[in-house]
Amino acid sequence: MNPHEIEDTSDWLGSPTKLETVKHYASMLEEDIQNLKRQLQAAKENIASLVAMNDQLSAELQKNRTWMANLEAETTEQLAEIQSLSMVRDQNDKLRRELEAARRQ
Repeated sequence: MNPHEIEDTSDWLGSPTKLETVKHYASMLEEDIQNLKRQLQAAKENIASLVAMNDQLSAELQKNRTWMANLEAETTEQLAEIQSLSMVRDQNDKLRRELEAARRQ
């Protein structure tokens, strides 16, 4: 195609010049950048709140684990005491049966 066959629209009314087009594009990019900065700030705030929530939940989890360990130790002690008392009761029952059997004879 010959250069004189290409239609030059630069002098048409309402057609932006190259400079106007570049300025408009730059303006659109600036708006996009500002929007991305707002989104980034919101994401940082969300992350900060999630980190705080995680720290709080981790502390509660550790507290509950300690409580459970103490409860388990207490339960183990109580179980040992119950087993000991059960053994004494069984010995007592055996002695009673032996005494009753001895009285009957």
